[in-house]
Amino acid sequence: MSSFQAIVAGAEEIAVKITANTVTTIVDGTDNKWIIPWMAVGENNGSTPNLTVELYNISTTTSYYLQADGYTWVARAVTAKQSLAFDDIVVPKGYQIRVTSSDPNGRFDAVGVKVRQAI
Repeated sequence: MSSFQAIVAGAEEIAVKITANTVTTIVDGTDNKWIIPWMAVGENNGSTPNLTVELYNISTTTSYYLQADGYTWVARAVTAKQSLAFDDIVVPKGYQIRVTSSDPNGRFDAVGVKVRQAI
Protein backbone atom coordinates (compact mmCIF):
# COMPACT_ATOMS: atom_id res chain seq x y z
CA MET A 1 0.00 0.00 0.00
CA SER A 2 1.27 3.45 -0.85
CA SER A 3 0.34 6.83 0.49
CA PHE A 4 0.84 10.43 -0.54
CA GLN A 5 -0.01 13.89 0.77
CA ALA A 6 -2.10 16.57 -0.89
CA ILE A 7 -4.12 19.59 0.14
CA VAL A 8 -7.74 18.60 -0.36
CA ALA A 9 -11.16 20.15 0.12
CA GLY A 10 -13.81 17.80 1.46
CA ALA A 11 -14.34 14.10 1.03
CA GLU A 12 -17.31 12.76 -0.93
CA GLU A 13 -18.65 9.24 -1.26
CA ILE A 14 -18.60 7.20 -4.43
CA ALA A 15 -21.79 5.15 -4.68
CA VAL A 16 -22.72 4.29 -8.26
CA LYS A 17 -24.78 1.41 -9.65
CA ILE A 18 -23.73 0.18 -13.08
CA THR A 19 -27.06 -0.77 -14.67
CA ALA A 20 -26.28 -1.15 -18.37
CA ASN A 21 -23.53 -2.28 -20.74
CA THR A 22 -22.64 1.27 -21.71
CA VAL A 23 -19.89 3.43 -20.22
CA THR A 24 -20.72 4.74 -16.72
CA THR A 25 -18.74 7.65 -15.31
CA ILE A 26 -17.79 7.01 -11.69
CA VAL A 27 -15.70 10.14 -11.01
CA ASP A 28 -15.91 13.17 -13.30
CA GLY A 29 -12.82 15.35 -13.38
CA THR A 30 -14.07 17.57 -16.20
CA ASP A 31 -13.63 20.70 -14.07
CA ASN A 32 -11.67 19.46 -11.02
CA LYS A 33 -8.74 17.27 -10.06
CA TRP A 34 -9.79 14.38 -7.77
CA ILE A 35 -7.89 11.98 -5.57
CA ILE A 36 -9.43 8.59 -4.87
CA PRO A 37 -7.83 7.09 -1.76
CA TRP A 38 -9.95 3.94 -2.15
CA MET A 39 -12.55 2.58 -4.55
CA ALA A 40 -14.02 -0.88 -5.08
CA VAL A 41 -16.02 -2.25 -8.00
CA GLY A 42 -18.00 -5.40 -7.24
CA GLU A 43 -20.23 -7.75 -9.20
CA ASN A 44 -23.63 -7.80 -7.45
CA ASN A 45 -25.69 -10.54 -9.13
CA GLY A 46 -23.74 -13.80 -9.14
CA SER A 47 -23.02 -13.63 -12.86
CA THR A 48 -19.69 -13.47 -14.71
CA PRO A 49 -19.65 -10.39 -16.96
CA ASN A 50 -16.56 -8.70 -18.35
CA LEU A 51 -15.44 -5.48 -16.68
CA THR A 52 -13.44 -2.49 -17.87
CA VAL A 53 -12.19 0.19 -15.45
CA GLU A 54 -10.42 3.15 -17.06
CA LEU A 55 -8.93 6.56 -16.52
CA TYR A 56 -10.24 8.45 -19.55
CA ASN A 57 -8.77 11.63 -21.05
CA ILE A 58 -11.77 13.60 -22.26
CA SER A 59 -9.91 15.84 -24.73
CA THR A 60 -7.83 13.14 -26.44
CA THR A 61 -10.35 10.28 -25.96
CA THR A 62 -7.51 8.11 -24.67
CA SER A 63 -8.14 5.35 -22.11
CA TYR A 64 -5.65 4.21 -19.46
CA TYR A 65 -6.84 0.94 -17.95
CA LEU A 66 -6.55 0.46 -14.19
CA GLN A 67 -4.76 -2.46 -12.62
CA ALA A 68 -5.81 -4.53 -9.60
CA ASP A 69 -5.15 -8.06 -8.36
CA GLY A 70 -2.38 -8.48 -10.93
CA TYR A 71 -4.59 -7.75 -13.94
CA THR A 72 -5.32 -4.87 -16.26
CA TRP A 73 -9.10 -4.35 -16.21
CA VAL A 74 -10.01 -4.05 -19.86
CA ALA A 75 -12.85 -6.40 -20.89
CA ARG A 76 -11.67 -8.84 -18.19
CA ALA A 77 -14.00 -11.55 -16.89
CA VAL A 78 -14.96 -11.44 -13.23
CA THR A 79 -16.16 -14.28 -11.08
CA ALA A 80 -19.56 -14.18 -9.39
CA LYS A 81 -19.65 -11.65 -6.53
CA GLN A 82 -15.99 -10.66 -7.13
CA SER A 83 -14.88 -7.28 -5.81
CA LEU A 84 -11.82 -5.34 -6.94
CA ALA A 85 -10.11 -2.68 -4.85
CA PHE A 86 -8.32 0.27 -6.42
CA ASP A 87 -6.40 2.80 -4.33
CA ASP A 88 -4.39 6.00 -4.60
CA ILE A 89 -5.85 7.06 -7.96
CA VAL A 90 -5.30 10.61 -9.18
CA VAL A 91 -7.91 11.88 -11.63
CA PRO A 92 -6.42 14.96 -13.33
CA LYS A 93 -8.63 17.83 -14.43
CA GLY A 94 -10.07 16.84 -17.82
CA TYR A 95 -10.20 13.11 -17.02
CA GLN A 96 -12.82 10.65 -15.76
CA ILE A 97 -12.89 7.27 -14.06
CA ARG A 98 -15.27 5.11 -16.11
CA VAL A 99 -16.60 1.57 -15.78
CA THR A 100 -18.13 -0.64 -18.48
CA SER A 101 -19.81 -4.01 -17.98
CA SER A 102 -20.54 -6.54 -20.72
CA ASP A 103 -23.83 -7.48 -19.03
CA PRO A 104 -26.88 -5.72 -20.54
CA ASN A 105 -28.00 -4.95 -16.96
CA GLY A 106 -24.55 -3.85 -15.74
CA ARG A 107 -24.63 -5.73 -12.43
CA PHE A 108 -21.77 -3.89 -10.72
CA ASP A 109 -21.56 -1.44 -7.82
CA ALA A 110 -18.77 1.12 -7.43
CA VAL A 111 -18.16 2.46 -3.91
CA GLY A 112 -15.40 4.45 -2.31
CA VAL A 113 -14.18 7.92 -1.37
CA LYS A 114 -13.04 10.83 -3.51
CA VAL A 115 -11.54 14.14 -2.45
CA ARG A 116 -11.21 17.29 -4.50
CA GLN A 117 -7.66 18.58 -4.65
CA ALA A 118 -7.58 22.19 -3.51
CA ILE A 119 -4.29 23.18 -5.13
